[in-house]
Formats: sequence, C-alpha cells, structure tokens
Amino acid sequence: MDDSTATARTVEVVAYDPAWPKQFAVEQSLLAQALPDALAIEHIGSTSVPGLCAKPTIDVLVVVADVNLVLDRTAALTRLGYEHRPGSFAEDPEHLFFRKVENGKRTHHLHVLEAGSPVPEQYRLFRDFLIADGEAAARYGRAKQDLARRYATERARYVAEKPQVVDALIAQARRWRTATQRD
Repeated sequence: MDDSTATARTVEVVAYDPAWPKQFAVEQSLLAQALPDALAIEHIGSTSVPGLCAKPTIDVLVVVADVNLVLDRTAALTRLGYEHRPGSFAEDPEHLFFRKVENGKRTHHLHVLEAGSPVPEQYRLFRDFLIADGEAAARYGRAKQDLARRYATERARYVAEKPQVVDALIAQARRWRTATQRD
C-alpha cells in the first residue's frame, strides 16, 4: 500500500472548523454549475452541524429528478475533482456516490439521490436534529471520537460500527420531529 492510500484510509475526527460552511458554499456553487438540473444541493453530515467534531470531509447532498442525468454529467464532476464510486451503496443502486481526494485526503463526499427516495429526508432529519439538540450532538461526537481512536487505521471497521450509533440517534430524531410537529 502506498502512502497516499494509507492516508486516504486513515480515520481522523477533528474539532469543528468554522470554515466548513464556507467550504460547502464554494462547492455548492461549483456543483450548481456542473449539475444545473439539481433540485437541491445541501450541506449534510457532521460538518454541517455547528460545534460538532467530524472527519474533515464535507458531505454534500444533491437531489435530482433522475440520477441518470447525473451519470450523463460525470465528466463535469470529474473536472471538479470528483471520482464516481459505483457500488458504494450496494443496497441502493440509485444512490450515487462520488468522492474528492486532494493530497491523499478525502475533502468531499457527494451523495446524489432522486427526489422520490426517502434517504434525503433522513439525512436532513439527522442534521436538523443534531443542530437542535446539543446533548445528542455531543453524544454523537464522543461516539465518533471513540470509534476513530479504536479504528484509526481501519476505515472499514469505523464505517461498519458507526451505524449502530447513527440508527439510535435517528430513532430519537424521529421522536423529536413528531413532538415538534405537534407543537
């Protein structure tokens, strides 16, 4: 394994960086030009939650009417530095995933989904819940830091273990949404 591959697979969770929203805004503008048919381009994931520690990778959600339109524009995304990773979400073949790597480190993850998919709403719910509930965000941050310590050189293990934490928080987020909709 060469050094760039080893670096790309290392799990690092860092303190919140106030530059992340600006980095997203720059990327949002570039993606809007590359994908003019996008219905939404949103900042998701831990870097979208003020104060939350995260892997320093900006997660971007793009919602489109038809993922095939994006597949037709892969060259435009490649020019922006994105690499299409087919099969990253094998259970959902219409969940397109692209990553951007600079100097051996992932800088952006791009999730492209159709408007009819339930996944965009789940991403939004998770983000909005963590923004609204600082204690849940802190718990999530501690869990990620613990996983990153245990699996710092085992990205696959980190990724495999994290859903247990996320699933529990999503269940809590659904209860939160139901309670806030009643108010």
